[in-house]
Amino acid sequence: MIPRPTHALPALLLASLGVLWLPAPLRAAPVCDAPAGRGALRLESTPSGARQVCGLQGLKKLPSREIVTALPSALGMPGEYRWKGVPLRYLVEQLGGGERSRIQLTALNDYAIQIPWADLVRYDPILAYSRDGQPMGIREKGPLILIYPFAGNPQLENQEYLNRTIWQVNAIFVR
Repeated sequence: MIPRPTHALPALLLASLGVLWLPAPLRAAPVCDAPAGRGALRLESTPSGARQVCGLQGLKKLPSREIVTALPSALGMPGEYRWKGVPLRYLVEQLGGGERSRIQLTALNDYAIQIPWADLVRYDPILAYSRDGQPMGIREKGPLILIYPFAGNPQLENQEYLNRTIWQVNAIFVR
């Protein structure tokens, strides 16, 4: 007896070939240009699978804003300054983060702090890369420092926000 061809075989063959034409899983687009030299900021995101390094020049190409404020005296930087940088909310959103995300910033000395999404919405802090138009070296708490708008927001002048004003930031993790 000769076996009869079934219609299931061609369907199975077509289905298996279709897998070859499916698009690759979507990966997050780079947030900034890759650095030509040493990177200043590592970005990692669990939601989007993003993992990259940004240089200062790449960060300067992103949307920016300025905050003019004096920092609380406990931070050891007396005087009012004009800080310029990338809104942290922009970076988190580019990494696929949002309201339910855990946002962690880490400094060169491994100090790490969690930043709640509510801060990004209410205060719109920036990851500053310049102070009064000048880049900041490591000895000046740079090259990146998270700045909240302390001027006009007396509720920020407490230990909780002093701790969140992290300097020498070198990594952002969004989970």
